[in-house]
Amino acid sequence: MMRTRMRNRSMLGAGLARLLTLVTLVTLVALAPAEVAAQLPGGHFPGQPPAEPSSRASGPQWDLGGTFSVMAPQGPFGSFVEEGFGAAFTAVLGFEDSPAFRVRFDAGYVNYGSETLGVPVFSVTDRILTDIVTRNNVGYVGLGPEIRLPYGPIQPYVNGFVGLGYFFTVSSVERGWSFYESPYDGTTVNFDDVRAAYGFGGGLAVPVNWNAKPVMLRLEAQYRRHGRTEYLVPGSIVEDGFGGSSFSPIASDVDFMLFQLGLTFGV
Repeated sequence: MMRTRMRNRSMLGAGLARLLTLVTLVTLVALAPAEVAAQLPGGHFPGQPPAEPSSRASGPQWDLGGTFSVMAPQGPFGSFVEEGFGAAFTAVLGFEDSPAFRVRFDAGYVNYGSETLGVPVFSVTDRILTDIVTRNNVGYVGLGPEIRLPYGPIQPYVNGFVGLGYFFTVSSVERGWSFYESPYDGTTVNFDDVRAAYGFGGGLAVPVNWNAKPVMLRLEAQYRRHGRTEYLVPGSIVEDGFGGSSFSPIASDVDFMLFQLGLTFGV
């Protein structure tokens, strides 16, 4: 006997709409200070360090950091998948003689759904269960150029990339009771698919400090395209009642937006 418990996921459409509104407003606010600063002697506000790239160490400069991500599926992908959450690592390589141009690398992960299957630990009763948790995920990498206005209190930027998307569903056993450790262990990849990806994005970088190793607060959006991909969603794995299961993958074009908030640190 098995019990299936599906996790209810609340819609985040209203939250994403507010985030989009916030990005738009901040972008409009950013244009005014930049224009005012351009009219001031030295191109910066009184009392504000110019933050010129020459103040940093000579040679290539790295900015490393991470972001919290919200995924908003688009097109056919959005017909089968709701919003997801994840995180990403970002590395940006800058050049002293080209302060506006950078090369950016991203590696991230998003979970877009899960379900929990309660399995009896003892064959004679289902009063004690262990949990088999199945998670649907996207891993991704991307490499491409980034162009950023390198001066001012708010610095807009745009970027583009090519890379890969890895769509995978995994099941793992988790502790299902309080007094005993689970006798089962391990994680199984139920299904996966790899697709080439490309896309573009943009955002705002806000310097937290103005020294040779700057810290930047980043608010950005990125659009990713993966072409026709096969993937699973909650409910795609069906138990047959005799210890086996069947898979019903979905095949569609996969496009999604990533809304990201994070920090990068100069090293």
